[in-house]
Amino acid sequence: MHYLKCNNCGHYNEVKSEYMVFCANCNKKLNNSFSEWVKRNPEKSFDDYKQVVCTTEKAEIKEQKPKSKKVKSLKYWIGFAVAFAIFYAIGQIGGEKIVDLFRKPLIDRVLMKTASEINKTCPVMVDQYTRLDNAVVLPDKVFQFNYTLLNIDTESVNINELKKNLEPSIINYVRTSPQIQKLRDEKVTINYNYRNDSGAYLFTISVKPEDYEK
Repeated sequence: MHYLKCNNCGHYNEVKSEYMVFCANCNKKLNNSFSEWVKRNPEKSFDDYKQVVCTTEKAEIKEQKPKSKKVKSLKYWIGFAVAFAIFYAIGQIGGEKIVDLFRKPLIDRVLMKTASEINKTCPVMVDQYTRLDNAVVLPDKVFQFNYTLLNIDTESVNINELKKNLEPSIINYVRTSPQIQKLRDEKVTINYNYRNDSGAYLFTISVKPEDYEK
């Protein structure tokens, strides 16, 4: 295993993907991520990065005490839980790859390949409290992202209100993001499906063509 030390909190993050940008402990951006390093070393590969920047010595990793679960307020989840999740899911495969995929004639085949690209790095922590589990293709041109919200207490957080407050932001992202223009062109319905860390269903926000074409 390879680990990347966070320059903010000192946490050692297990390096599973070249798309890891945020620390799983403090949620700060990693200044020494692969995406930053490769800009300075364009001729190098991800394997080179792991050998040069990361560590495999477990002895160097200080044992970290697990943090107790904290109940987050509704305002916290509205501001934090989904913002990175939406961007990460599409952004990790890159705009150029999406354009290339949509040049193929069969939309179902395109969507399946897009989901496959995303799933190569799943499950992955988007931030400290949100995990992208996978992407799936459903019938009738529906593309769904499946997320887990961690450490959320359903007794203290009004799930319906959480969904109500998140929905406008998600619809606006789908409506305006240039990264998913091709999805909009093909009139694909985009679902954001959420469960808690016990696997219990929380809610789904479904953005249909009539929502983002307004």
